[in-house]
This record gives sequence, structure tokens and C-alpha cells, in this order.
Amino acid sequence: MGTRPTILLVEDDDFAAEFVEGLLSADYLVHRFANGRSALSAFSTTSPDLVLLDVSMPGLSGYDVCRLLRGDSTLGNLPIIFLSGMVSEKERLAGYEAGGDDYLTKPVAAGELRSKIHLAINHRVERQRLKSDISNAFTTAMTAMTSAAELGAVVQFLRKSISCLDYVSLCQEILTTVSSYGLEASVQIRGKHRTVSRTANGPCSPLEESVLSNLSTQGHIFEFGLCTSYNFDQITIITKNKPNDDADHHGRMKDNLAILAEAATSRVATLDDQISWTQQQDIFKQLISNSKTNLPDIEQQRLMKQQQFHALFEGFCSELERLCFKLGFNEIQLEMAQLIQKTSTHAFAFYDERLAAEENLESQLKKINHVMTTNSNPIRNANN
Repeated sequence: MGTRPTILLVEDDDFAAEFVEGLLSADYLVHRFANGRSALSAFSTTSPDLVLLDVSMPGLSGYDVCRLLRGDSTLGNLPIIFLSGMVSEKERLAGYEAGGDDYLTKPVAAGELRSKIHLAINHRVERQRLKSDISNAFTTAMTAMTSAAELGAVVQFLRKSISCLDYVSLCQEILTTVSSYGLEASVQIRGKHRTVSRTANGPCSPLEESVLSNLSTQGHIFEFGLCTSYNFDQITIITKNKPNDDADHHGRMKDNLAILAEAATSRVATLDDQISWTQQQDIFKQLISNSKTNLPDIEQQRLMKQQQFHALFEGFCSELERLCFKLGFNEIQLEMAQLIQKTSTHAFAFYDERLAAEENLESQLKKINHVMTTNSNPIRNANN
């Protein structure tokens, strides 16, 4: 019995009411009321699927009852069919103006009444289904739009993180992105060169820094109380006020913040390379600077040694010739002089080759210095 649609019949004529009840009772659960007041009172305990409403009744007319029902927003699109002995066009217009769905004149044909009721109830069910579908579609669309906006915050972070040139600025960008989701957070970056721990208010307390370090071994996502941690090799993010009342929202947040943490880890790796390169560059520049400072002294020493070498060798040759003449070795003197001349030529050539190599080294150092000063960071230039 409870599965049958419910009809509320408002009819002060007993004969007409019994006719309608007998006609519909096999397929519908019919509740009959003799006047509008009692029918209106019944709505607090009865949820009819359709109302059959007589027009001419004592007290409230059928039109009055219909207007009162239409003024109740909780009744939605409840079908209301007028049953009236008045057949004029004026009465039909009055029923339409009051908010009725249909207007049948008495005596009504049984087949027509059943058909009208069946169509009205089916139309109501279909409208409710369409309304539910529209509501679901709207909810789905809003969820999709919200998800796109939330993911857009991660995309925005990827774009801005490129401009972060140190761990602290990267921490700040992470905290800004997390706060756009309405979440409080703390973050720790464990780079190759140092560890940085930050909240939106500045450096972390010693206890919070310890918690961040310890959570780094708890897996990528770890939940405790109202907090959730997102852990990767070089980054840990803790959010402190997860939305327990919205499981879907919380699920999206976990996905987005895991992506954020992983993307930030990649940026940390790049920063580590840039810092290492900068340190190596500084060392190399210092070496070049030292070389440039020392080269003039080296060149001065080289010229001095060259002059001393020439003077020493020429003195040796002169002294050797003098001894040969003094000893009377005239025939041997010529051969020894030629040998000395040949040896000195080779010695000076070897010395000049060594000087050329030193000059080439100095030229290469100048080229390296030029490259280092005009292309100071190949990693950054590659990113640009």
C-alpha cells in the first residue's frame, strides 16, 4: 500500500468524492477532505503526489487553497488538478491564474481522469529527476572548476619557482601556494649545501624543525591528527588544518600538495647545481685572478733569467775561445767554436720554445677569464 502514489482529494460533495475514491483507490492511496482548511492542515503529516481540488467549497475556495499551496516553497512542483462544475472560460482562466496544472469539468470521464492523473504524476517525477540531474551536473561542473583552480595554483608555483634563486625564497613560494588553499603550513628544504626550515612567520621553532626532520622518513604522505606531511628526498611540507568535513576536498589537496612537493624537489636539485657551479666559478675566478696578478712578476723574472742566460752563455763561449788561443789549439779551436755555436743555437731555440709555451698558457688563461665573465652561469642561461 505504501508504494502507491498518494492523492489528496478536497471535495465537499460526498457523492462526487465517493465516485473519485472508488475510481482511483485500486492504483492510488486517496486521502479525502471536505474543505480547504482541513486539507491544508493535513500537509504537515501527508506528502501527496497530487491534489484533486474542487473549486466551489465553503470557506476557502479551491482557488484560494491552490494559491496558498503555491506560496509554500517546500511543496515544489506538486500537481494540482481542479474539478469543477463551472465550465466557462473565465473559470478556467481563474484556475490557471491561481496556479493549477489542469482543469476538469464535472462529471469527469473516468478514463480522462485516470489519464490526467497518470500524466501529471509522471511529469512531476520526470521534473524531479531532471532537477536532480541538473543539480548533479552543476555540482560536477563546480567541482571540476574548483579542481582546475586548485591545480592552477600548482602550475603558478612551477612558473614562479624558476625565479627562486635560493632555498629561503623557494620555501616562501611553497608557503604562499599552500596558503592559497586556506591551509597553514611549515616546510623544510634539505639541500646539499644547507637545511632551511620556514613557516609563514619566519624560521621554525627548534621543536617544529625536529618534527620536520623526523617526518622525512614516514613515506610520501603521512597523516597525524589534523596534520598531513608530504615527504620527498629534499623537502617536507606539513599542513596543519586539513578539511575533515569535506573528504573530496581533502583528497584533492593531498594530490595537489604531493605534486607541489615533488615539483619543489626538482627545483631544489637545480638550485644545488647552481650553487655548486657558483662556488666552483668563484674558486676558478680566484685562481685566474691570482694568475693575472702573478703573471707580470713571472714575466719580469723570465726576462731577467733570459738576459742572465744569454750573458752567461756568451761569457762561457768567450772564455773557452780565449783558453783555446792561449793553449795554441788553433786547428781544434775552429771545430770547438763551431760546436759551441751549434749548441748555443739549439739551446736558444729550446729556450724560445719554452717561452712560446708560457705565452700560449697566458693567452689561454685570458680566454678562460673572458668566458667566465661573459657567461657566468650556464645552468641559468640554459633555463633562460
